[in-house]
Amino acid sequence: MDVYYFFINAGSVLGSLLLCYLYRQESRSWKKTAAVYLISLAALLLGAYFGRLVRGLSYGRGESLRVLLTEEHGTHFIGRILFAVLFFPLAYRLVYHRTAGEWKRYLDLFCIFLAFQHVFNRLACLAYGCCMGKYYRGPFAWKYPWGRGPGAGYDFPVYPVQIFEIVCMILLLVVLFYLRSRGRQLFFVFCICFSAAIFVSEFMMETEGEIRIMGCSVIQYAAVLLAGIACIYAAAEKWSGRSV
Repeated sequence: MDVYYFFINAGSVLGSLLLCYLYRQESRSWKKTAAVYLISLAALLLGAYFGRLVRGLSYGRGESLRVLLTEEHGTHFIGRILFAVLFFPLAYRLVYHRTAGEWKRYLDLFCIFLAFQHVFNRLACLAYGCCMGKYYRGPFAWKYPWGRGPGAGYDFPVYPVQIFEIVCMILLLVVLFYLRSRGRQLFFVFCICFSAAIFVSEFMMETEGEIRIMGCSVIQYAAVLLAGIACIYAAAEKWSGRSV
């Protein structure tokens, strides 16, 4: 196992333990914990195809939808998240159709896992030397003290995009745990903050070979879509509260 998959798998294992602990606190039942965890796992596994779709579309090579979904050409975690936030409520309601609204509390906890996992995703990129930033010599410029170069981050300094996203996710986790301690909902805050972090980091990312639409990448449009979904959820909840 190389260093990249070590960090990815470490995040998945540790994150799963954290998620099961949070689900157990919420449900007070190991049976319910296992069932909701399996829903979450299904969302992540199926979401992998949409992670490939987002990354594949960002290169604009004209591949068929089947190729984009099934063949390896890189992935981006925001694709998994987009699928997960749509799939999770539907799957939960399918299994627990008499518990309207309960899925929101578990989706909040799932968001904690997603932020936690992305810390390890970017640790993996940092350790392996992928997902580099553009050439940059200003404050906090990054150049690898070790290397498998040559290239960006080895021959010349770059924007520290991996470190930027790691710090953003750690700060987001602090905010999410604080909000949870205050009994507040987490989903909207997670989506807006995660979207903002990805949107900003894409401006610092090396984009050779990627298409740009009005100056933004497909990944940035996916970030805007995630924020839009969060706003729709929030508006729907507010509307349903008024109609009661």
